[in-house]
Amino acid sequence: MTAENKTAEEGSETIITDDDADLQAEIVKLRAKNKELLAEKQKVKLKAQEAQDAADNAATAAAERNGDIETLKAAHATALKKLQDKLDAADSDLKTIRVDNELTRAYNENGRPELAEQFIAWAKGRVQYENGTATVDGSSLGDFVETYLSSAGGAHFRRVADNSGSGALGNSSTTAPLRLTKRPTTPAEWDYLDSLSTSERNAVCDAIGAPDLKE
Repeated sequence: MTAENKTAEEGSETIITDDDADLQAEIVKLRAKNKELLAEKQKVKLKAQEAQDAADNAATAAAERNGDIETLKAAHATALKKLQDKLDAADSDLKTIRVDNELTRAYNENGRPELAEQFIAWAKGRVQYENGTATVDGSSLGDFVETYLSSAGGAHFRRVADNSGSGALGNSSTTAPLRLTKRPTTPAEWDYLDSLSTSERNAVCDAIGAPDLKE
């Protein structure tokens, strides 16, 4: 060890000083303290909620003893709203999970991975969710995605099947379907875009970042 309190491994250029070790130790302490403060914050929040609930319960009990009907009505309305808010939050979470998971599952079966985010964002805007059931134009999400990816507009999002093997059947063409990954520049690309239905064209325009080409 030198006068500068350095340690070095022979034959190596790496030098670790006591200052570095002290800094790492301080970082570990700070992380532990941060974790401790977060836990304490959660405890305080829980105690505050418990205190509020106790106060509400005490007010309700007093109102019941005194026959204060209006106070009881207000207390019951508050309790009902809390329950409804919890139910709404749970239903919203469930909707997100069901819709996102089903669209992702269905798309991943045949869709191009690099366009998954754009497709799912577009598809979610078409979803109707009612009584825990998600549909698009009356079809289940899985059926909708499968049907759309099989359409002309869906070809842009559809993953090209590997038909090059010796056992490939049902496809005598070696030409891959036309797809747009950027604004059209050739006559064939413009013809392809113009051949799509309005909804298909708009989906493709969103995917390639060309909203000005939407109908």
